[in-house]
Amino acid sequence: MALTASASPATAAPTPAGWLVSPAYDVAWFSGPALLAAAGALLLPEGAEVGLLGWLALVVLVDVAHTWATLYRAWLAPDVRRDRPGLLWGVPLAAFGGAVTLHSLAPTWFWTVLAYVAVFHFVRQQQGFAALYRARAGVPRAALEARVEHATVAMLCVFPVVWWHAHLPRAFSWFTATDFLVGLPGWVVPIAGIVTAGLFATWAALRLRGRVWQPGRDLWVLSTAASWTVGIVLTNGDAAFTLANVVAHGIPYFALVHHVGRRQWRDGEGALTPGWFAPAALGAFLAIPILAAVLEEVAWDALVWREHLFAPADLPEWVATLAVPLLATAQLTHYLLDGWLWRLGPPGSGLRRWLLG
Repeated sequence: MALTASASPATAAPTPAGWLVSPAYDVAWFSGPALLAAAGALLLPEGAEVGLLGWLALVVLVDVAHTWATLYRAWLAPDVRRDRPGLLWGVPLAAFGGAVTLHSLAPTWFWTVLAYVAVFHFVRQQQGFAALYRARAGVPRAALEARVEHATVAMLCVFPVVWWHAHLPRAFSWFTATDFLVGLPGWVVPIAGIVTAGLFATWAALRLRGRVWQPGRDLWVLSTAASWTVGIVLTNGDAAFTLANVVAHGIPYFALVHHVGRRQWRDGEGALTPGWFAPAALGAFLAIPILAAVLEEVAWDALVWREHLFAPADLPEWVATLAVPLLATAQLTHYLLDGWLWRLGPPGSGLRRWLLG
């Protein structure tokens, strides 16, 4: 299924109830990838490695490329350049400065901090999509249903991470084998499980009591549970974790950025090159983030990891001291900026109009 342009304002059909964009779009690009990735992860042999092709397809073309898609919602978005120039230039500088400082003082702690920031970002994206579905459904943010769902989505992600901490080491890691802090007491896991189960049961009861099925919203919550539980708890392999983790996170983000870009393009308020979001222009839209991701990962492999494209070698220490913070800046910027870039704003604001109509 291709990402195609929205109808013109005069002919645009209202979004079907219970969906963010449309049934086909939501299933194909939001909840569907997570469910398919979870099913695929279950079929992989235990301990399966990602390999070169998996690294190219999942890490480079999805995980790293989706961080560069932030360009379309940030530096290439006229409304953001106009309203938040300080954020656009201050956040990358602060991210680089903080990364240089931390990595020079304690490289191991640098990866630990980066891993926890990444986990927080991944959880917040799951909560963010759920919030968009609630906004589409007209559920007030202060409503009990909204608060319970917000907490439920968080715990559906947090519980597997807590379980992971209590079962270190595993056959997979976020960045490096020593990312996470060790020593979590085992009794924390059942408590987290009880909290998660209680929240999920309460959420399901509230949804049933409402007697209004909102399939896109409900599928998003269920797909969150599937991808995080399968990728971390039910499987134990680098390939399974990467597949479930990366696909469920990167593809919905790409789709959301493209959806907003189409709406901006339709309204004449789009990016510097409107052709990126024109009908049948998916290749043009993907070109910039994919090219940036390829260049970034080649640099990572040449200067830091030397696992895929370059043979292992002992590089001077100063190379990693400079390369790691510099190469991590794009990722950190994506993590830190996203909380601001996707705030809907007041009624009538551009992002709210492009996302919710």
